[in-house]
Amino acid sequence: MIEMRKHIHKSLSTRLCIDILLVVVLVFSLSLGFLYWQSRYIIREEAIDEASHVLDNTALRVKGYMVEVETATRNILWLVNLHTFDQDSLLKYTHRIVANHPNTNGCSITMEPDFYPGDTYGFSAYSVRLEEYSTPEKDSVVTVREADYNYYDKVWYKVPRQKRTACWVDPFDDYNAGTLSSPDMIASYCIPLFNKQEKFIGVISTDLSLNRLTETITAEHPYDNSYFMMLGADGHYFVHPDTTKLLKQTIFTGVDPREHTDVVALGYEMTNGRTGHMEVKLDGKSHIVLYRPLEGTEWSVALVCPSSELLRGYNSLNYILLPLLVIGLLLLGLGCRRIVRHFVQPLGLLAAELRQIGHGDYEKRLPPSERTDLIGQLQNNFCQMRRSISQHIREAEKTKQETELRTTELEQATLLARQASEQKTQFMQDMSHQIRTPLNIVHGFSQVLRDDSRIMSDEDKRQIAETMYVQTNALDYMVSKLLTASLIETHQSISTDDTVCCSELAREAFDRTGSLITHTAEMSLDCRVPDGLTVKTNRHHLLIVLTELLFNALHFTSEGRVVVRVETAGNDLLFTIEDTGPGIPPDKADFIFEKFTKIDMFTEGLGLGLFLCRRVVQLMGGSLTLDSEYTGGSRFVVKLSL
Repeated sequence: MIEMRKHIHKSLSTRLCIDILLVVVLVFSLSLGFLYWQSRYIIREEAIDEASHVLDNTALRVKGYMVEVETATRNILWLVNLHTFDQDSLLKYTHRIVANHPNTNGCSITMEPDFYPGDTYGFSAYSVRLEEYSTPEKDSVVTVREADYNYYDKVWYKVPRQKRTACWVDPFDDYNAGTLSSPDMIASYCIPLFNKQEKFIGVISTDLSLNRLTETITAEHPYDNSYFMMLGADGHYFVHPDTTKLLKQTIFTGVDPREHTDVVALGYEMTNGRTGHMEVKLDGKSHIVLYRPLEGTEWSVALVCPSSELLRGYNSLNYILLPLLVIGLLLLGLGCRRIVRHFVQPLGLLAAELRQIGHGDYEKRLPPSERTDLIGQLQNNFCQMRRSISQHIREAEKTKQETELRTTELEQATLLARQASEQKTQFMQDMSHQIRTPLNIVHGFSQVLRDDSRIMSDEDKRQIAETMYVQTNALDYMVSKLLTASLIETHQSISTDDTVCCSELAREAFDRTGSLITHTAEMSLDCRVPDGLTVKTNRHHLLIVLTELLFNALHFTSEGRVVVRVETAGNDLLFTIEDTGPGIPPDKADFIFEKFTKIDMFTEGLGLGLFLCRRVVQLMGGSLTLDSEYTGGSRFVVKLSL
């Protein structure tokens, strides 16, 4: 923080930017705040309007079911009057209402006591929809004459008798154990019956399942956490997500009027049949409650929406406006800083140039100014001085770089000369050793033959002659390799006009190598090509390559086997020399093909064999590779095109 204050105090452009930005931010914040508040009001009203439409549609659906029940009940009333209340007909009528109207739960036609002679307890025809009674042969509507019980105190009978007009009665539990009755809570539409003398004689009651009513009301939710509730005339809950409140609690239950005046006000609004919406705090959270009465009843239905859900669009606007506000302020700050810096740029550039010169940087050039005032003249004079200094510095740097380049070239030449000298010395030592060994053997055995030939057996003489023959062949092979190396360096290509039989060439290399070296490994030739298969190549050089590879395999394989394999792969001819020797480390796979190189400097050889083999094969248009996947020893593959 202290460093930032020092920077602001020292930077003229930053101080000007901050002063201008404070004024702009104030105006910008006031304008955006007004827009933000206005947007919240509009979004809230639109959300309430949408929820109100959902509530109206729900009320219409509920009213549709209720009108269906009312119409079905009224349509059966004239049939009841027509048949003068015949008991069998009353049973059929109740069954017809329930069977023909799937939204009804049950129907009863109940008569006053002593309406029928001998029926002291009265008569009640009752049909109910019970799924457990449903079978493939009959439907789920069961019709019976109810057993004698005191139904005169039931709400569905007592209320219409008192009102003497058709009405809906509040939902109730009419389940009686041991009798045919619905286990669901039901709401009933009741029509009182009168005789010609206008005397009350009974009630037609059609039931609507409260579960069905709840499904209808809760079928549509405009928001994730919104829910519906329905209250009766006294505030009892008929529909509510918390089923423990149904018919047992009212909206006023457990509510302190002094702390929850909004809930009390909502209850009075709904029980008085009014329409509207208000903000209420339920379960400690703010909710918008939209309410309206159900026409033809004393009930009221309400849609309860959490304020956070209702204003979700407004809250989403926060995530848009806040980043826009931050981005806008940043853009304003950047624009303001750019403008201010444009006016004070020459002074800043001069200060920066002086700092760079103080640190020894003379290369960066200050652009000339087109201004004619004092600052412009100062900038142009400084540019002229800077160019002069830079020119002298560049000339000095150029001289230094040329000197360093020549020094580097001399060092590299010296290093190469030293490496060449060391390589030549090593080669001469190897060469002397490789030639001296067979010469000593031949010289020693020749002395033995000269001095002791008389006392030696023919078998000893034969073995000495064989050893001398092998060593002279080795000398001849070594000299031939040196001659080949000297000649191959000047070649750009090798003639491949010879037509060579693949199997015969492999057999010749196989037999020739056995005569060059004394070995203990098992040798085998695996020829997987027809005897007549030929290839256009250079017979002499290919024979040298195969002989050298087989010679190396026998030389490094003291025990085990060496296999020469001839096969084809597509349009390519493959010569594979595989041994079970010590193998070649993966990090030396490319190193072994370089000139005058050996993995072990104490082993015999000039370090030319593999270099010559790869060079010769490449000049013939083929390739020589070490199979890195083979781990049983070494496997070299010569590939030529057929």
